[in-house]
Amino acid sequence: MSLRTFTPLPAAALAASAALTALTLLTACAADPDPDPDPGQDAGAGTDFPAASLDGLRVLLANDDSMRAAEEDGSDGLGLYELRSALCAAGADVVVFAPWGFQSSMSSAISHSGSFGLGTHPGLPEEYAGDCADAPSGGAVHGVCVAEGPCEEDSPSATPVDSVTFALHHGLSELVGWDGPPDVLVSGVNSGPNVASQIANSGTAGAAFAAQSAGVPAIAVSAGLDEDFTVAPGTYTAAAEFSTDLVARLVGADLLTSEYMINVNHPHAPDGAPVADVRWTRAGTGTVLVPEFTGQDAYELGIRVCEPDAPGCVPETRGDADSTALLAEGAVSVSALTSDRTYASGEDPAETEPLSELVAALGD
Repeated sequence: MSLRTFTPLPAAALAASAALTALTLLTACAADPDPDPDPGQDAGAGTDFPAASLDGLRVLLANDDSMRAAEEDGSDGLGLYELRSALCAAGADVVVFAPWGFQSSMSSAISHSGSFGLGTHPGLPEEYAGDCADAPSGGAVHGVCVAEGPCEEDSPSATPVDSVTFALHHGLSELVGWDGPPDVLVSGVNSGPNVASQIANSGTAGAAFAAQSAGVPAIAVSAGLDEDFTVAPGTYTAAAEFSTDLVARLVGADLLTSEYMINVNHPHAPDGAPVADVRWTRAGTGTVLVPEFTGQDAYELGIRVCEPDAPGCVPETRGDADSTALLAEGAVSVSALTSDRTYASGEDPAETEPLSELVAALGD
């Protein structure tokens, strides 16, 4: 039954219902359920949202790390190929339109004019070359650059949002032959998490917001770091498999929607094993990283991890924050986000009543 057939609920009840649905869905996605559940626990939890077949599901895949995957540490797009592999293995028809070059932290930046060019992968990583060979679109991979012709090695890259916008408004119809929008946009797997204060800077999230704003369901996927601040290859694999399973369950439950963007952050998992702890979270309000400048005359920009009471670091105020679940507790964090910048959107309007009354008075 479609949720749209229900009688509208009050805002508080609707929020509670959405949270309960999400928790049950996430329970289904969690690995290795307890064989001896608590007698007080719903024995059917997790069984209400079986994974559907993804055969023929049209997926636009993007990222902000580029489509190169040439760096030894995989920071320039290895996660994209892990997602492509997992989605195609599940039967999806996956097409990549991603930045030609590294575009991390570009947020929602766009190009206002000029020409876009396309480039093919100079040497698709051998282990991924045949992953989508049987897909209807052949697993096409396009890099998008800012150029008057085909992308060359040193061509400036288009941004993540540029890449998605080009795909939605031209590339998928004219170059791939799709007769409508994709069923879902998946962005990632990003090299590093995108939680709390980092979401605003994220090109991974920016690409997903661009699709969501265009009416396309969207999921952003990011991977946690190890002690050396790199992403282990196994973490990309685990994040890709979790996200593919999540997409299959969303399809099965008819919960793919453009009303919000789903932000997935997967913890460090070097062995590639599933993570059983999956949390329904909200975007954190605290600061994760702050800029740091060193030098004289020329000031080199760096970043540092926030510590309690450190200057410039806003403490986290939410108990269900994505950053707490991922960074402090090692859980998979899943949140529903929108590009709506309205304060307290969807929450108690009483919070902004004094401000709204003041603004109304200005027009008297």
